[in-house]
Amino acid sequence: MLQLVDAGAQSPRETWLRLLLMDAGFPRPQTQIPILRPDGYSRYFLDMGWPEVMVAVEYDGEQHRLERSIYDDDLIRSDYIAHLGWRRIRVIAGHRKPDIVRRVHEAWR
Repeated sequence: MLQLVDAGAQSPRETWLRLLLMDAGFPRPQTQIPILRPDGYSRYFLDMGWPEVMVAVEYDGEQHRLERSIYDDDLIRSDYIAHLGWRRIRVIAGHRKPDIVRRVHEAWR
């Protein structure tokens, strides 16, 4: 079980999501992937994903919906990440496991 521990998880739901993806047959995702500014410094961090295929998966807690400043920042962040070519799957409470796995499979194609 210790091989499943990942210090990059920032919430229990991120851990749940990472383990779900691994159970579904995906390679172990890298956590806290830095997204760099043009000057080479980190601008954002993606919860988890696979840099080699530019697919990221992120768990958005309720604060992303309820706090206006976080929501506003998320819009700018999403545009920047998409501009760099990343495909990002956002997961929230209530999303069904098979749907999450399907969406990630689709992003890999």
